Amino acid sequence: MKLLSLEKYLLKNNIDDEEFKRLVVEISEKLELEPLSEDRKLTDEEIDYEYIDFLIAETLESLKDDVCTCEVECGIEDCCGTRVEKNLKKVYEIGLYMLRDGIPYEDLTQEGIIGLIKAHELFEDDKDFKLYKDYYIAREMFNYIDNYANYRKSAFKDYAKHEIHKDNHLKVSLKDRNKSEELKRLEKENKEKHIEEMKQLEKKVETLFDYLNLKYRLSEREIKVLTLYYGLDGHKKKSFSQIVDITKIDDDNLDKILKGAMFKLSTVDEKVEL
Repeated sequence: MKLLSLEKYLLKNNIDDEEFKRLVVEISEKLELEPLSEDRKLTDEEIDYEYIDFLIAETLESLKDDVCTCEVECGIEDCCGTRVEKNLKKVYEIGLYMLRDGIPYEDLTQEGIIGLIKAHELFEDDKDFKLYKDYYIAREMFNYIDNYANYRKSAFKDYAKHEIHKDNHLKVSLKDRNKSEELKRLEKENKEKHIEEMKQLEKKVETLFDYLNLKYRLSEREIKVLTLYYGLDGHKKKSFSQIVDITKIDDDNLDKILKGAMFKLSTVDEKVEL
């Protein structure tokens, strides 16, 4: 199953933990990640390095060498860490694919870790855990994004209703009585126009913050570069020269893509609108 198909299914079906477990067992195939956003490059002027969260960079850097060295099952329990520790990279990789504007990457990955822990507790068999863990990571991230979308939608609708209510209940002062009829007419028209604009905004918000309408923050190329640079695909991190060979991107552009991607990981909509 593809990641977007899973998200669409969860949007249409409000299922509990037991139903979700039955679903992933029934699917019984690996979750396929798919980048959907277009590649929009940021200029040097757009990137404000003061907003780069170095805690995120340090976290990703700490994951770069977390690779299980056992080529086969060695029989030693927790040889290269627990199942949760071994799969932290997968949480950060899926987070790249699901990240939307306004969503803090650090918060999203924390939700993914909760999903990873749930899968660890539910599936004793390593084969099942390996197959289904990604679904649980993605589901927790989905719930976080969906709650954000609903909160923003509700907040904007409340704002629009407040503006409409305010305009509908404006009191006429003593000074207003002395205004010309023409001025009163113009003010009334402006109030009616403002009310209509607020009503249109309220309707627009109905779809603007729908889950599937939230903008993806990272492009396919940025995801690829981050994944290779930090080894989020389960392998050791690649050097710049190795990434150049794999992606066919020259050194200068690769540096800009990596820095721009890190800026996006560090940025939420209160800081910048991408």
